[in-house]
Amino acid sequence: MSVFDEVKKILARVTHCNKQHITPAMLLKDLKADSLHWVQIIVAVESTFDVEVDIDKMKQFVTVDDFVKHIESLEQ
Repeated sequence: MSVFDEVKKILARVTHCNKQHITPAMLLKDLKADSLHWVQIIVAVESTFDVEVDIDKMKQFVTVDDFVKHIESLEQ
């Protein structure tokens, strides 16, 4: 399963958003996730991919793809 597919699964589970609506181009703000949701998302991503996400960098990401590319860069 790709990084995008795993992230999409996490985003859908935490935000209760339909998986079909989550695309790489989707704006993160459109997920309507609050700060607690983001903590849950980051914890799930860190656990799933065995990486450490810098919460301050999250403010730089605009789209789901930005977030996915960051996770991919941490895996290398």
